[in-house]
Amino acid sequence: MAADGALLLSLVEEFVSGLQDSKAKDTAAGVRNGQFTVLQLVEALGLSLTSSQPHTRARGVQLLSEVLHECYGNLTEREVEVLIAFYENRLKDHYVITPSVLQGLRALTKCAALPPGSAVSMLRSLFQDVHVQLKGLGADFVFGFVQSMDGERDPRNLLLAFQIAKNIVHRGYDLGKFTEELFEVTSCYFPIDFSPPPNDPHGITKEELIETLRAVLTGTPKFAEFLLPLIIEKLDSDVQSAKLDSLQTLTACVSQYEHKDLAEFLEGLWTSLRREVFQTSSERIESAGLAAVTALTSCLSRSVLNSDSEDSLSTFLDLVLKDCKHHLCEPDLKLVWPSAKLLQAACSASSRASHATTAAVMPSLIEQYSSRTQAMFFVIETLTSVILVQNKIPDQHLPLLSSLLCSEPMDEGDNRAASGQPSHHAMRQRCLSALAAVSTRPGVVRESTPVLLEVLGSVHVEVPQIDQLMSQLEELSCTCSHPLSYNSAAKCFSGLVNKRPQGDSLDSLVQTMMKRVCRELDSSSSPVRTQALTLMIWVSKALLLRYHPLSTALTDKLFSLLDDTDLGAAAADGFSLLMSDSSDVLNRGCHADVRIMYRQRFFSENSAKLVQGFNAAPQEKKSNYLKALSNIVNKLPKQVQITELPALLSLLLEALSCPDQGVQLSTLSCLEPVLVDPPPALIQQLEALVSRLLALTSSPTMSVKIASMRCIHAISRFPEHEILPFRARVLRALARPLDDRKRLVRSEAVQARGEWFLVGSPGGR
Repeated sequence: MAADGALLLSLVEEFVSGLQDSKAKDTAAGVRNGQFTVLQLVEALGLSLTSSQPHTRARGVQLLSEVLHECYGNLTEREVEVLIAFYENRLKDHYVITPSVLQGLRALTKCAALPPGSAVSMLRSLFQDVHVQLKGLGADFVFGFVQSMDGERDPRNLLLAFQIAKNIVHRGYDLGKFTEELFEVTSCYFPIDFSPPPNDPHGITKEELIETLRAVLTGTPKFAEFLLPLIIEKLDSDVQSAKLDSLQTLTACVSQYEHKDLAEFLEGLWTSLRREVFQTSSERIESAGLAAVTALTSCLSRSVLNSDSEDSLSTFLDLVLKDCKHHLCEPDLKLVWPSAKLLQAACSASSRASHATTAAVMPSLIEQYSSRTQAMFFVIETLTSVILVQNKIPDQHLPLLSSLLCSEPMDEGDNRAASGQPSHHAMRQRCLSALAAVSTRPGVVRESTPVLLEVLGSVHVEVPQIDQLMSQLEELSCTCSHPLSYNSAAKCFSGLVNKRPQGDSLDSLVQTMMKRVCRELDSSSSPVRTQALTLMIWVSKALLLRYHPLSTALTDKLFSLLDDTDLGAAAADGFSLLMSDSSDVLNRGCHADVRIMYRQRFFSENSAKLVQGFNAAPQEKKSNYLKALSNIVNKLPKQVQITELPALLSLLLEALSCPDQGVQLSTLSCLEPVLVDPPPALIQQLEALVSRLLALTSSPTMSVKIASMRCIHAISRFPEHEILPFRARVLRALARPLDDRKRLVRSEAVQARGEWFLVGSPGGR
């Protein structure tokens, strides 16, 4: 056996370094004759595959692929599984290695022992990691894709096909005359109707299919002429999920469109949207319909007019006003509130829309607001929308605000006060809230102060000091340039948010803060993005600790920032703050509202988002997702780690290759307890795991070296037949740290190497 091993190493050396191509056939003959196995060949290639020279690594992979081309017929399913994982990993290497990897994968596809699901896995890796110039094929490539996808029913293949179609659309491929064909072959699955079977091993969800298909259909204005009639048709469905999907797809697509894409469909779209708000029995459908009206109006508001163009916004608003305005003057009818909501949705879309809408409806409402509670409340709601959208108080409405705020409460015996409509006090408070929401802006303060002064003299209005404090803390958090000051302000603000009573007051406070923070974060030129991120992370933690539903919106925003060029790393660090105990605020010693198992709940609700984000992220941003994952998992209780880590194993293996040494160390500390009783998923990834751990034994950081060797030590206790192929490689790698200048490193290396010497030895473990 020793002679065979020496022969194999000699063949590898002569092929890789001596450039003797004929040695590939000699190696293949040795595999066929049983002198050595394919996995022993992989082990013998170890030094070649870790060379710093891409061409040396390429020769090593080429040798393996040529041998497989001759010997694929005798491979076991386990060997095929290991080789597929090896090749998929090599696809991430230098581009000169790719041709040999493709040759090897091609050979593996001919194996009779191809494991279930491996074909999908290989295709996903190819599309994700192989970068080829398909655009040059133009419309021919699109036509070929349409033909290959037509009639597909397997959800695994559909998800992959949708992802490819998304890339075709978003990367600007020339669709040519096959635009409609590409739309038809994908839109025939809209809306998605899929229920995964129980215990589905593939983990494909209906939501995943919906989101991916939506990204295809809404990805280009070229689909507008086909998609908009389809949405109108699907909104006639009696299936609630189909309606909801159609409305959300409409909202998504109009953000990509121009007014000319919508012009011929405006009447049909409005008819469908009006029906969903007027006649719906579902709050979700109504909310989605109103959101679509706002998005549609916003799109039309972006149109640039010239002397011969039609004003599509005016056309659409005329339709809205024609169907809604007259209902506002009939307050006893059931359509007054749906009409009011539709007008507010249109009004809030843009300054142009708010001017046109208020000019049309306010005069008649002002005439009747003093005698009709319903009209009065709608006046206040509309004024609020106008003030927030236009960022100012329109001059013509200043007297109305003053009059309403200073007016006497209605007679308690008045039938209108008992009609179930909002009280006079509630409406007055709504006006004050509208003013307060915009009065932090200098231009608005000049307009609002006279009105407020005329009120703080005719009526008694209590303004709790806590509200003033919260406002000042938020301002300091978002504008101060001194790190200690804005960090401290953010902590104080979050502590107060955590203890604020549940209800509309808290929701309004958080939502107002969210709008401001998101505005700063979404502006790449903002000088206070770091301050906004700091405040958002602390408020996310304050809400997460108490299970507040608005925490999801904030943490979702934090996830999205992992792709940000400037803030991605800081956002990843933010997850450590979310999951860690805080010593000076937001802890039980400060009487914070801290629910049990909030870390586990956060992990279970967000781990899938992290995996999806990592898979979709460009290569240069993946390290941020790995850092975030490491920060989250490292703070989970050990028992939870042992239970949950197998599902995240592929990402954790990637994290071991992350250049951030903090990520490496925290990932190693997560893996170590799992290695004591390894799950099957980990055994299947042994090749990748061992390779990464051995690489870390040469880390410049002592703690990383020690942790990696402890993990290698733990692997020595795995079933002997699983780890025996790695013995020689591990012993070679552990020889180097025996001479390390740090005693603790040398000690750990001695212990680990001693255990690996016993693997496969007579009288061993």
